[in-house]
Amino acid sequence: MNYIRNFIRTFILVGFALMVTVGPVFQTVSRAGSVKFFKAVPFDKAAKGNLTSFLLGKKKQEPVNPFSICPIGNDRFCVTDAVNGTILILNAGGKVLKKISHLHGMKLIAPVSACGDPEGNLFISDSGLSMVLQLDAHYKFKNVFISQPGTTRITGIVFSRGHLFAVDTQNHRIICYKPTGRQAFAFGKRGTANGEFNFPTHITADDQHIYITDAMNFRVQIFLHSGKFVRTFGSMGRGGGNFSKPKGIAVDGKKRIFVADAMFDNIQIFSFKGEFLYYFGGPGHDNGRFWMPAGVMSGPDNTIWVADTYNHRLQLFHLREEEPQP
Repeated sequence: MNYIRNFIRTFILVGFALMVTVGPVFQTVSRAGSVKFFKAVPFDKAAKGNLTSFLLGKKKQEPVNPFSICPIGNDRFCVTDAVNGTILILNAGGKVLKKISHLHGMKLIAPVSACGDPEGNLFISDSGLSMVLQLDAHYKFKNVFISQPGTTRITGIVFSRGHLFAVDTQNHRIICYKPTGRQAFAFGKRGTANGEFNFPTHITADDQHIYITDAMNFRVQIFLHSGKFVRTFGSMGRGGGNFSKPKGIAVDGKKRIFVADAMFDNIQIFSFKGEFLYYFGGPGHDNGRFWMPAGVMSGPDNTIWVADTYNHRLQLFHLREEEPQP
């Protein structure tokens, strides 16, 4: 019963309308011969190291449900836990350096996303508080960057090209904020056309584009930083390139796009043009399997981190490219 309550609480807090889906099964599809094959190989270190053992319940009285993961500089990263209302700061080796559950006298309710800026500041989006909180380089409270209770429900955030881009799930739009916290512009509205959204939730960016999971339209949308629409891909279904409950999203230096699907319990990989390349994962508790993964992060050297939410762990993978067999 505790699991059911936590599950429902999490999805309400991030602005989802719960949808009943009867037994979705992800079906593999054949890939074109011109597309390279990939293998996602679990790192033994991730399976046996300090990070995973902690998240798997080394401290059983303190369960962790990792919801998102983001880099902080070159050697640290932040994990948010929207179920238990905490954030964790970890080093590159997976050691937990700091655990935060209160900021500025406020108890965190549902921290769903985090991102850093070039100055070392850390931004935390708490959809339960309807706030984005700013921390300094020492993870001390700096200020309330965004506070609009009742009017917005900020979920995913990313800092890119000097601005903070925030997903306003409640109003089906993306808001761009200046470094001062003042709104620069917003784009999107509820709908199904290009540039419109139906409960968007997660966001990532590179130097040229921003990428958004448009969850209840079962697709990914790509935009310029100005808000100009570029392209969309994905649809509801059960095959490669289809989505059932898309959540976390990441992009690597080769502009490959990684999308976590919490219903299929997998990670799908796409080209920038939206071509389905590969998937890995599937339901289960063994290494390489997931239970409602919510976050994904691309790391250096073809590494991929996955926030395996209800298995209470992070998993680290290495993506290997292989030439297709004739």
